[in-house]
Amino acid sequence: MSANKKDRKPNILYMVFSVAVAIALWTYVVYVENPTLENPIAVQNVPIEFTNEELLRDRNLIVSGTDVQKLTVYFGGRRRDTAAIAKMDVKAVVDLSDILTYTTPTGTHALEYELQYSTNSSSLTVSNVSKHVVEVTVDRLVTKSIPLEPVYTGSIAEGYMSGDLTLSRDTVDVSGAEASIGKIAKATVTLNRDNLSKTVSDTAPIVLLDENGKEIDPEAEGIAMLNTDGTVVITQNILMLKTVPLTVNVVPSATATANNITIDIQPETVMLSGDPEDLEGLNAINIGTVDLKTIYLDYSGTYQIMIPNNTKNESNTTIATVTIKINDSGIALRRLSANNISYRNAAENDYVTIITQSLDVVLRGNEAHLDDVTTANIRIVADLTSVAGKKGTTTVPARVYVDGYSDVEAVGEYNVSLTISDSPGTGNTPPVGGS
Repeated sequence: MSANKKDRKPNILYMVFSVAVAIALWTYVVYVENPTLENPIAVQNVPIEFTNEELLRDRNLIVSGTDVQKLTVYFGGRRRDTAAIAKMDVKAVVDLSDILTYTTPTGTHALEYELQYSTNSSSLTVSNVSKHVVEVTVDRLVTKSIPLEPVYTGSIAEGYMSGDLTLSRDTVDVSGAEASIGKIAKATVTLNRDNLSKTVSDTAPIVLLDENGKEIDPEAEGIAMLNTDGTVVITQNILMLKTVPLTVNVVPSATATANNITIDIQPETVMLSGDPEDLEGLNAINIGTVDLKTIYLDYSGTYQIMIPNNTKNESNTTIATVTIKINDSGIALRRLSANNISYRNAAENDYVTIITQSLDVVLRGNEAHLDDVTTANIRIVADLTSVAGKKGTTTVPARVYVDGYSDVEAVGEYNVSLTISDSPGTGNTPPVGGS
């Protein structure tokens, strides 16, 4: 065994020596002899850069496309410069000012380019390129204002509805090649939220769409959005829906109260929409007042449905019909002519002549007592409050009193005609009061 170990030791030394000799020979060939590369080395994806683009823009022109985006450049030289090639920054520079010398600058032009690179090696040279010219397409530069269309794609919570969908701006100005701008059919801003029960706002991107609804890539088309970062604030207003009952106030009288009448309102309710803060505390809408002393045994009238500010009537019903009936079978009507007419609330120097001599009065009350009422129980008093001091002939409202009976009253509305003058004369009477 010891003999074999001694035999293997010279073999290892021989191998190490051989490798060292090989490295030395390679180093000599590359760095001393330094032969020329047999095959050029390719530098791929060399970018194409344009200069003097601003000169085109000054004339409303723009580069809308090129036939190639990158070039491949082949370098030849000495072998030891291979490492330098890998480190070089190579670019192809196209001077666009040459286009302005053409009679027709728009269209496609074959332009030469200048290869720019830096190296410390004097042996490196360009042996070939993938293309010797770059075909550049020049189009008219146009700017256009595109209306923005808000889009909501979410859902609304039960009991609510969508209100106005608004944007923080109405249009977006775009600039680019005429052909690219011509592809734009519309611009949208989309909000996507689900189960909304309150107004929300979000910042969303502006999306350009062609006539087929396909999204346009602004960068690929060379389209710039001016004076914006490409986003817009979109707001979806959410409205509360609420069914609100309609009500009417009644002024009771001696023979008609809430205990012996029925009230029917059609429609009974309306559906309103509005801000939740405006509707949450709204439990009824009062549409008017009925004085039960002004009706007979039944009544029907129409009333305007006035809804609160900042709400909308989703029922689209603006008129309600109110029907009131006196249900007491012991209540009846009777007509009686009365001539005991006086007035009150005249001005100090008013002399009044009453023109109306008698009025037909409708009495309502307990049927057993109606026949007992005579004209002696009836007093008619005209109220001059609204015309005090105003000279001339006029008509004023009057109140009818039924003295001696608490369960019989005059119902309906009554007026008295009279003349007011500033001096006594035939038929003039001084003011008298009424109770």
